[in-house]
Amino acid sequence: MFSTLVLPPELVADDVIAVRDQVSARIAAVLRPKSGKRREGDAPLPRGVELLAALPPHIDRPWKRFDAATTELQGFRSMRASAQADRRHAAASEAERSAANIDSDDRWRAFEQWNAGAAGLSDDGEAPAPSEARWLYAQLFPAPDGLRFITRRPRVQWTAMVQRMKTLEEQRAQAVIEGFGGTRHHRQLVAAHARFGDAYGFTAVAAAKEGGRGQTDGRPQWSAARDALRSLIQKIESHADPEIPGSEALAAFLLAPYVEMVDDLARSRRRAPARKAEAVSAPPVEAGGTP
Repeated sequence: MFSTLVLPPELVADDVIAVRDQVSARIAAVLRPKSGKRREGDAPLPRGVELLAALPPHIDRPWKRFDAATTELQGFRSMRASAQADRRHAAASEAERSAANIDSDDRWRAFEQWNAGAAGLSDDGEAPAPSEARWLYAQLFPAPDGLRFITRRPRVQWTAMVQRMKTLEEQRAQAVIEGFGGTRHHRQLVAAHARFGDAYGFTAVAAAKEGGRGQTDGRPQWSAARDALRSLIQKIESHADPEIPGSEALAAFLLAPYVEMVDDLARSRRRAPARKAEAVSAPPVEAGGTP
């Protein structure tokens, strides 16, 4: 008897969703098809359970409420899982942006130091002349700003870096790089530049930042589904009447998934290692609210 129904304290959302699916299958099994005949492959109904044109109204209404509440709970869990995955992806992308920015800044500092060293040499008659290194330095790090472009906002920094990278592709700049041993510096700068462009979405599609997408507190949906389940079980149980043929068999048939779940939770409880008793006023709730 479930007249004073107390749901198992271990009950979680997966249990409620599973009961919904099982009860849904049983309701579908007892409703008479439009053709009036069951298909040959349909599972046989238990003794005493007859096909119905429709559920009794006092069962149909709470069933629809339970189905709707559980569907909303399931949708919320799916949305929350998607939002959590988005946040994890966004966090990983943000970490990559930070790392790419630091890498780019370090490579530009190293290149500036190399270029400044070449530009500081005295003219010894060899080619390329130090004056060519001074020309390249003036193109990349003009006074008074010098290296300040690497401290700008990403979009401003990117534009400034693209302009300088184009300068480095010129034949005159390449002669300076090769002549003063800056090939390694340049190669690492090119790699860092490409990484920066990918991370910030200038040369590849970057993950969009999601601001506050999706609520994380599913307690309203969880409470609604629990209340709807309790009401449905009580209504089905009250349908059983010895004076109404088939009512007890139908009630037992529809209640079976819930009874099975309660027994399963009880077995799990007995198998669990003994722990010090704790006062529990509500079922366990995941971070975010929904079990």
